[in-house]
Amino acid sequence: MARVVWNRAELQRLLASESGPVGRDLAIKGERVANEQKRLAPVSPDGSHGRPPGYMRDRVSSSLGRDERGLHVDIGTDATTPDGHPYPLDVEFPTRPHVIRSHGNYPLRNAKTGQVFGYEVNHPGTEAQPFLRPSLEVLRRE
Repeated sequence: MARVVWNRAELQRLLASESGPVGRDLAIKGERVANEQKRLAPVSPDGSHGRPPGYMRDRVSSSLGRDERGLHVDIGTDATTPDGHPYPLDVEFPTRPHVIRSHGNYPLRNAKTGQVFGYEVNHPGTEAQPFLRPSLEVLRRE
């Protein structure tokens, strides 16, 4: 007859600790996906939303964490427009045509070219340029 003694502390270290093998593997995979997001992220040569070229790509990160369900890795970019809008979602998914309005008593303009557009602009929307979801494919190539 064999006797099995369950070591809960060791099980916790192996499966649920950030420094255990599962946590280390999750962190490595998170970095691989983040690196793929950086590779796939479109970069506007002129920048976007008043941000420099590569701003969205340069804000991609991977972070190992824990919540009530256990270990997880957060991967993505926290890039926002100056007014706080998370514009990477507008890159990943298409946007519908929409109106852009001036936020003051001045017309919208392109600061680089000096072109003046008026107080309202009918934006045609944008096509999707997916880079977040496709970055997960790097894990299938293991």
